[in-house]
Amino acid sequence: MGELIKFFKVPDQYEKFFEPFENEFERFIFERYRRQYYHKRLKLFYSMKYLIPRFIQIFIRRLLANASKNTFPAWPIETYLEEFKRKILQNFSGDIPFIWFWPNNKNFAFCLTHDVETKEGLKKIHKICDIEKRFGLRSAWYFVCEKYRVSDNLIKELKEEKFEVGIHGLKHDGKLFSSKSMFDKRKERIRVYVEKWNAKGFRSPSLLRNVEWIQELPVEYDSSFPDTDPFGPQAGGCLSIFPFFIGNLVELPVTLPQDHTLFEILKQRDIGIWRRKLEWIEKMHGLALLIVHPDYFNSHLEKCYCELLEFVLRKENFWYATPVEIARWWRKRSNCNLILDKTPYVVPDKSGVSISYLDRLLKITG
Repeated sequence: MGELIKFFKVPDQYEKFFEPFENEFERFIFERYRRQYYHKRLKLFYSMKYLIPRFIQIFIRRLLANASKNTFPAWPIETYLEEFKRKILQNFSGDIPFIWFWPNNKNFAFCLTHDVETKEGLKKIHKICDIEKRFGLRSAWYFVCEKYRVSDNLIKELKEEKFEVGIHGLKHDGKLFSSKSMFDKRKERIRVYVEKWNAKGFRSPSLLRNVEWIQELPVEYDSSFPDTDPFGPQAGGCLSIFPFFIGNLVELPVTLPQDHTLFEILKQRDIGIWRRKLEWIEKMHGLALLIVHPDYFNSHLEKCYCELLEFVLRKENFWYATPVEIARWWRKRSNCNLILDKTPYVVPDKSGVSISYLDRLLKITG
């Protein structure tokens, strides 16, 4: 509870004004506005998936995608939650300080991640790493623990090069949330790999999620909630382009459309949708977090990926960070408090913390 208050981080005397809006805010970020848990259709799909040739799976997903384009939340940009927050701010007057979203007053945050779904994806990791190093960037790599062999040397090499390593489920078979007993059993196996790889983050295969159970995972953060995604097996989204807490877990929403959705399912030929979404996130001062799969990394995706990185790096005053850095920042920000004296100040640790005012947000239009 209290996620709206954690988001705005105003001095204590103003927190009470946000309390009436907490339930509505959390109804969306926790996806309580629709049924999101594992249900019979998902169970049936994953029990039959291995029998269906991949080209037929893609064909079916394209048909379903056409029928999903006009659903709520809107795709690729859903503005409801940002508009909701700004309507709340219209109740305030005067210069009310709050702790700015990103370190050192950065305008927005940008984060690159990769889900390695198959052993074929392992073969392209170094190619993508070389591209990112050429741009001066580092990303996070999420591995399926028991679907293919991940060598200790690969984990060591990635970490030495300052890349992050995370967990992408145990089997990638759609069964993690099929029952509580299954989840508990796999959670303990996942714990083994968290400790072995010193992993700090988790992303669920196919972005399947259960807000009640996922907070039990033995990691610092999760990144399994899209802000909006009508095309995935578990359609919906948290509507948030900012991190939030699920229990003690920091949630980093996936806010840029996945490469597979854009180029495989929707047959996009350029980065127009990526650019449009990123520019909106920049305007809202949010988190732009992207998934690119090495499994589908062909020459066209490589071209588009490089174009996206060039597009972002031309921007000014943004914070590029790995997921664990963002999660730890969001936790640090949450642990800080603004105290009003003659001048507002922050306790306990103010390094990198910037103070802004709510009227700065009111100037943003949806």
